[in-house]
Amino acid sequence: MPLYTLPTPFLNLHRAMAPPKHVLALLLLLFSATNACHQRAKTLHIPVVHRDAVFPPPPYAKRGSLLTRRFAAADTALMTSGLHSPVMSGLPFESGEYFASIGVGTPSTTALLVIDTGSDLVWLQCKPCRHCYAQMSPLYDPRRSSTYSQIPCTSPQCPLLQGCDNSTGGCGYTMVYGDGSSSNGNLATDRLVFSNDTSVYNITIGCGHDNEGLFDSSAGLLGVARGAASFASQVVPSYGSYFAYCLGDRTSNVRSNSSYLVFGRTPELPSTAFTPLLSNPRRRNLYYVNLAGFSVGGERVTGFSNSSLSLDPASGRGGIVVDSGTSISRFPRDAYGALRDAFDARAAAGGMRRLSGHISVFDACYDMRGVAMAKVPQIVLHFAGGADMALPPENYFIPEDTGNGKYYCLALEATDDGLSVLGNVQQQGFRVVFDVEKERVGFAPTGC
Repeated sequence: MPLYTLPTPFLNLHRAMAPPKHVLALLLLLFSATNACHQRAKTLHIPVVHRDAVFPPPPYAKRGSLLTRRFAAADTALMTSGLHSPVMSGLPFESGEYFASIGVGTPSTTALLVIDTGSDLVWLQCKPCRHCYAQMSPLYDPRRSSTYSQIPCTSPQCPLLQGCDNSTGGCGYTMVYGDGSSSNGNLATDRLVFSNDTSVYNITIGCGHDNEGLFDSSAGLLGVARGAASFASQVVPSYGSYFAYCLGDRTSNVRSNSSYLVFGRTPELPSTAFTPLLSNPRRRNLYYVNLAGFSVGGERVTGFSNSSLSLDPASGRGGIVVDSGTSISRFPRDAYGALRDAFDARAAAGGMRRLSGHISVFDACYDMRGVAMAKVPQIVLHFAGGADMALPPENYFIPEDTGNGKYYCLALEATDDGLSVLGNVQQQGFRVVFDVEKERVGFAPTGC
């Protein structure tokens, strides 16, 4: 689940933005000491493919066979031997997130799980379902899985959590998010199955029997944050404290996509620029980095306090969280205002006409009729340690259809709560490396 649930500008979904997610911390001790891998590989590699590879188009859409597209996607993404599974953009399901297609149980049931570096627990909707939202993939039935095992109420971990769930006879959990979304059920262990039949056993999951909220057709969440309960932490004994992903253009109409999520150390692209990974004592499970500033059109942006971008460990404010589960990046209000004004000045000089009002949550939108996209000013994010992200225009200048015409908006936002986020729209096309072992985060352009 993202740190914030945001409107999906590509689909003109004007939903209210939610406050920070977690109001209930999940304390969970690992069962990873008993984890074992079937057909263990050196890396867990999860390619990200176009949505047609999972949900084929109508018969009249002559795009070639589904099987051909799946093989094409796999051929471009198999950089290393390891664990592979299709991952797709949530755009066709009115979601601003990315889904991993993962099998759960024995025999396995396919589950589309949101890839989320901003949360820990792996959970999915389960039968019997007291209350479940609509999902695209089949509903998981733990009673049909021979490898499913509830964490019993007698477990020493149970009192640290929600406690015993009398309705299921096992240890329960509750996750409540700031937008009112929630998942409630029991904790268990089961097998997760990735493509080419690579399996990881005894992964702690939440089996949700009562779920509601803005989860947008997914079966649940694949939490890969820094907490002990996350999938990334549970596979550390086998694959180390290292994973990377590249999230492709969610609006692309190409038949295949070489995006991926991979666990385990892999060769790094020569273009990778690293910035130090920071720890926030108040939010220890998140991936923090320091943002040093911005450039617009080749000129450094001024007029704001750089201290608002730096993490203050004492207060927990500042810094920026790298989050795959949030769509649009959010910066401190003074920094965002200075960036927006610098962009607007450059845009006006290039003949771009700014609208007087807002569209959705965006306050800098433009009428581009008669103006070439080449006129859009370039934005560069500067991170501590000299790591730069030179964003292509599609990563920050996105279309919005108001019904009265198609306009383009600066897809960034201001925040006043001290929690800044680098969202997945801005990360598109970059290989993002989470090297927890060496305490660094890397960015490589054209990493897909």
